[in-house]
Amino acid sequence: MKGLEIAREFFSSWGWPFLTERFPDLANRIAAGRLLGSDVLGGDDEVSRDHDWGPQFHLFLSAEDYATSGSELSEALNVAAPNPWKGHKLAGAGDKSVQVQSIPEWFQKHLKIAQPPTGTTGWPATTEESTLYFLRHGEIWVDGSGELSAWRSSLHEYPDQILRQRLADECFRIWQHGEYNFVQRMAPRRDPMAIAICLGEFITGVMRIVLLMDRDFTPYWKWLSFEFRKQPQAAGYASLLEELVSIHAIERQVDIVQKVCGLVHRQLLDGGWVTGRGGNPFLLPLLNDRIELENRDGDRRGMRS
Repeated sequence: MKGLEIAREFFSSWGWPFLTERFPDLANRIAAGRLLGSDVLGGDDEVSRDHDWGPQFHLFLSAEDYATSGSELSEALNVAAPNPWKGHKLAGAGDKSVQVQSIPEWFQKHLKIAQPPTGTTGWPATTEESTLYFLRHGEIWVDGSGELSAWRSSLHEYPDQILRQRLADECFRIWQHGEYNFVQRMAPRRDPMAIAICLGEFITGVMRIVLLMDRDFTPYWKWLSFEFRKQPQAAGYASLLEELVSIHAIERQVDIVQKVCGLVHRQLLDGGWVTGRGGNPFLLPLLNDRIELENRDGDRRGMRS
């Protein structure tokens, strides 16, 4: 069984009955689920089952309920929690089968924000994007008050302005480590270590931009390729990227990098992210379009004044 399936069944067959019997009023307001960990993505295997894996779940309380009942609830649950449970033993999570947390404190700790964002205001720094990915793809099994679900809904996807900046960031990464540095500089120099670094950054940018063009976030590097391969658009890229890192023929690597750049540009065009009027399709197509649009808006403002 996968870890998320174990956690879900552990909650439904033991955790929820315990809560409704021992804390019936609180159970009506509580949220429960799994929002962090490789099991949330279905990526847990024999290697990753050594930590934070097995029969466990997280409970999320309002700030008021946590202040009055959090410690009592945590102690009661963790004293009573069976471990092992149905042959599955909790691994690498200390002695806590149940983590009890305040909803505002969870978002402050993991995303560094004190309240849900409004429009483009109050969003976490893009360095926290991996947590946004887990939040979006994790599971909430019950949410009596709706508070946790409201937070998650407000963080479901970037507003267009922020998303376009993230797409521009990854366009720059792809160009910087693809057409510009790899094709024009690293390939002629043939330094194997520099090439490995360069291609790693290039592939990172490609996988990230494919996820972003689907209006999703991106997970941290360890799970990036795992999640990238789930995307419908990944089929056109995956075999080329895998070949890119498995061969040492420079001329073929150059050919692959240019083909992948063409695929990215085509997908940006098809998605309406760029107009195609930005010049060289591999040289910052999104940034060129943004500059063109900003200049056009500036001209309009000048005409009105």
